[in-house]
Amino acid sequence: MATKKLAGKKVVRNAKREVNEVRENARDLLLASIGAVSITRKQGVSFVGNLLEQGQNLRGRALKLAEHKVADVRQQVEGVIGKVQQRAAANLSQVETVVGGQVTRVLGRLGVPSKADVKELSRRVAELNKQVKALQAARKTGEAKAA
Repeated sequence: MATKKLAGKKVVRNAKREVNEVRENARDLLLASIGAVSITRKQGVSFVGNLLEQGQNLRGRALKLAEHKVADVRQQVEGVIGKVQQRAAANLSQVETVVGGQVTRVLGRLGVPSKADVKELSRRVAELNKQVKALQAARKTGEAKAA
């Protein structure tokens, strides 16, 4: 019977030792968990701060890049528009020349005097006016002498 009591005491001691080990392991696990939460809380604030800072930096770089790209596109568009405007002006000048020539020819066929013809006629009328006035003045002076 004595051996049974010794065997029972060994089992109880082993069980108590195992329970104590489980308790210590559980206590260590609890303390480690609390430490992890504390570290996470402390580092979480700085981590979020770092994320915000990096986000702001990235936003600034993205805005600069977008502005640069917009300026490049604007410059390219202005270059293309400038070329188109030059071509349009050249084409308009050619069209005006062709249409002007056609209109002048048609008006000439219809007997409508050109701008040059009208100027020539105006010059000749002005010259004739001078001659008429000179003749009228001469006639008045001749009548005055005869009277």
